[in-house]
Amino acid sequence: PLSRHLFRAPTRFYKTGVVFLAWLAGHQDHFTMVGGLQSARSLPHLARAYELADGLGLFPDPKRAEERMRNLLSLYGVNQ
Repeated sequence: PLSRHLFRAPTRFYKTGVVFLAWLAGHQDHFTMVGGLQSARSLPHLARAYELADGLGLFPDPKRAEERMRNLLSLYGVNQ
C-alpha cells in the first residue's frame, strides 16, 4: 500500500513522498526540494504516507518522525 500510495498519479511527483519520508526518518534535516516540489503532493497525501510508513515500522526514531509530522501539520494550521 505504501508504494502504491507514493507512486499514484501523477506519478512524476513520487519523489516528494520519498524525500518526505527521508526527512521524517532523520536522513536529512529539511523537507525542501528544488523548485518547491515539496508542495507537489497535498498535506492529506503526505499524512497518509506517514501513517503507512509508521505502520510498517520504517522510522528508525518514531518519536522524531512523529514530532516532525506534528510540526508540519502545525505549520499548515492543523492542530491535534
